[in-house]
Amino acid sequence: MIALYKDYTPKNVKFIFVNANRNESAADVRDHAKNVGFVFPVYKDAGNVLADRFDAQVTPESYVIDSSGIIRYHGSIDDSQNPARIQVQGFRKALDAVLSGKSVEMKETKAFGCTIKKVKKNT
Repeated sequence: MIALYKDYTPKNVKFIFVNANRNESAADVRDHAKNVGFVFPVYKDAGNVLADRFDAQVTPESYVIDSSGIIRYHGSIDDSQNPARIQVQGFRKALDAVLSGKSVEMKETKAFGCTIKKVKKNT
């Protein structure tokens, strides 16, 4: 995430990093971001409002949204958590396509990671 942020922020890509886990306070989120060396803010999604709107289920789960507000990509950042095993960088490919005005070839991949611990809603 740090490499993506550093590589694409100069290209005018805007990132929003969000934590929707109910069991982590805003202070916990801030402290974790600082401890792992994130160079960007991570926002707390209290009540998992944003996660619910985008149907996010795991962390990390990524979205590329174009300047018109259309989701062009949804899924994993890469196809492996182990850098040595990465074969496909779906998020990066989607960003490159959108920035060059091309169609995103792979519009969705399976996001993997820890399940978001959501606030239960009354139905």
